[in-house]
Amino acid sequence: MLGFGFSAEQEAFRAGLRRFSLDELLPHYSEGDSGVYPRDRIIRVIELIGEVDDADFSFVSAGIVAEEVARGDFNCVLPSLGPFTFREFISQASPELKERWLPGLQSGKQMIGLGLTEPDAGSDMGSIRTRAEKRGDHYVLNGEKNSVSFLNADVFYVFARTDPSRTDWRGLSAFLIPRETPGLSFHAYDDMGCRAVPRGQLFLDDVRVAASELVGSPGGAFPMIREFFDLNRAFIALKCLGAAQQTLDETIEHVKGRKQFGSPLSSFQGVAFPIAEAATLIEAARWLAYKVLWLKDQGQPCDTEGAMSKWWIPKICTEIIHECLLLHGHYGYTRELPIEQRLRDVIGWQIGDGPAQIQKLILARKLLGREFSP
Repeated sequence: MLGFGFSAEQEAFRAGLRRFSLDELLPHYSEGDSGVYPRDRIIRVIELIGEVDDADFSFVSAGIVAEEVARGDFNCVLPSLGPFTFREFISQASPELKERWLPGLQSGKQMIGLGLTEPDAGSDMGSIRTRAEKRGDHYVLNGEKNSVSFLNADVFYVFARTDPSRTDWRGLSAFLIPRETPGLSFHAYDDMGCRAVPRGQLFLDDVRVAASELVGSPGGAFPMIREFFDLNRAFIALKCLGAAQQTLDETIEHVKGRKQFGSPLSSFQGVAFPIAEAATLIEAARWLAYKVLWLKDQGQPCDTEGAMSKWWIPKICTEIIHECLLLHGHYGYTRELPIEQRLRDVIGWQIGDGPAQIQKLILARKLLGREFSP
């Protein structure tokens, strides 16, 4: 018999996080829309996680963090997962690199930015043009990265081609490059949403790094990041679900309390049925996302479920938040409520870490085989 619930310890953890998220994070959520990075609140979330006696720190527990923190401040989620994810993210880094960076990353006092996407290389990693040339005990990097989230990071995880004879992902290597390294420069985007997390371009002009900054083996970068993407897609899905669930909860209270034509709004089918549909979708989506994390905890492949979560869940969460905004009427369209900010923030994750088209391509190849799929 399958089990569809959390342990008693996880339920207590979930309840405590929700109280903190609604009491301490939600009142400050709108500050992020002015570009204020919530470092202090991220650190506080991580401290709260550390107070819980959960020795295994399972990925399912990390999913609880993603979902509950997103109820309060969507932009606090990914850095708050540091105790669970950053060790996985740079699992093949040397002990010296881990000793240098993991304490700060896992405490929230430092942040890492992923330098992967380029003007001509998004989901097609084989088209990466940034070069890393070996010169003695150093590498010299030249190139451009765009769509770098956490442009305010303390260290950048940069992917570059170390084997120029290759034209696919097999010639790619990864480096941890401190922000203050000479030759790095930045240009920030003015994004529609997720403004608390600066995103933009990273330029590398004769950036010289020690060979010891290489993560893993030369040419082995793609398999490392592919495994992390499978995991991260579930976290993205759950943070979108947290934002959608909180918006739905607020909308339920609104339609029960507001009267039109002498009756609560909730008494009208045109209002009640969209809420029933949203609750159904959220419930189904939640367990798909947690299945990804459960599989990861069991050491089983989760790429199929991860791709399903990534293409579908941000989409339905965007639609649910949009519907809730409409159910609030003209007031929902104002910045007096957090709904429009959540809508803008969630929309971005229909793109980030691979759009729906890429996820469906992954699924088609798994289901049909490469020879019978696009």
